[in-house]
Amino acid sequence: MASSEGNSTPGLSLLEAARRSGLDIPEAAEPTDKTVELNGLKFHYLDWGNPHLPDLLFLHGTAQQGHSWDFAALALHNRFHCMALDQRGHGDSEWDPDGNYGAPTYVPDVEAFVDTVGLEDFVMVGHSMGGRNAYTYTSGHPDKVRALIVVDAGPRMEEPGGARVRNFMDGQREFDTYEDLVERVHSYLPGRPIEQLRGSLTHTTRQFPNGKWSWKYDPNIRRPVNGPNDSEEARWETLSKITCPTLYVIGGDSEMLTPPSIERMLEIIPGSKAETVERAGHLVQGDNPSGFHAAVSPFLETLPASK
Repeated sequence: MASSEGNSTPGLSLLEAARRSGLDIPEAAEPTDKTVELNGLKFHYLDWGNPHLPDLLFLHGTAQQGHSWDFAALALHNRFHCMALDQRGHGDSEWDPDGNYGAPTYVPDVEAFVDTVGLEDFVMVGHSMGGRNAYTYTSGHPDKVRALIVVDAGPRMEEPGGARVRNFMDGQREFDTYEDLVERVHSYLPGRPIEQLRGSLTHTTRQFPNGKWSWKYDPNIRRPVNGPNDSEEARWETLSKITCPTLYVIGGDSEMLTPPSIERMLEIIPGSKAETVERAGHLVQGDNPSGFHAAVSPFLETLPASK
């Protein structure tokens, strides 16, 4: 059984890292780890607290996990009841024994999670793969989602942005030391302070009995199984059915979306908006946490009161 213990090089605490990133956080807060069974698998999720506040659900991208939203949740948890789901095969959720990863399984998992924990009239936020799952769910459940935030994702994802992510995922999987792993990630994300990575990567990695370190996701997620409704044109059609307030957040240095794609995304959902976060690549909310918060906060403030 793998473990995420054994890191002898402590990094920054979440509060320290958040403040150094520019977020104005008055006090520390930590989520509660929870589990729920969905579609025959055990899923892990983070619950940031007050159930009397409006609900907000975060969905991470490929090879990420719920903790990838820690900065965003820490900044919003006094205004929203934030939850962050580890999608199947990621983080501390179970791996699919048949390697079934893709929209045909991810979206039903979101449906089951929403129904099981009883979310109603909630805000949906998704990044990359999680962004696609978020807008797909929202398209089919207009009565459930109060507002949608899609982070650096769309029906058409461009190269070389996608190639850069795949090249990293297809690279080295095992490391002799935790510090070797941190250095590998720092070479991919040179704009991140290495002290921050040392702290945050404890949630993304695991140590094996032989002492080596690896990522906390099923390697089979690199080969998603897409359904018949997952062509690019089908995804545009899915997006066109969304009627709730929608915000697109785009990394200023990301290569995932082109201006024509962004323009079409804005046209296809009337009244939707787009915000670009400078000094951020594809991993927007982690690359520039204060910039991400500045992009989403005004949008969230304009939402009508929950039902």
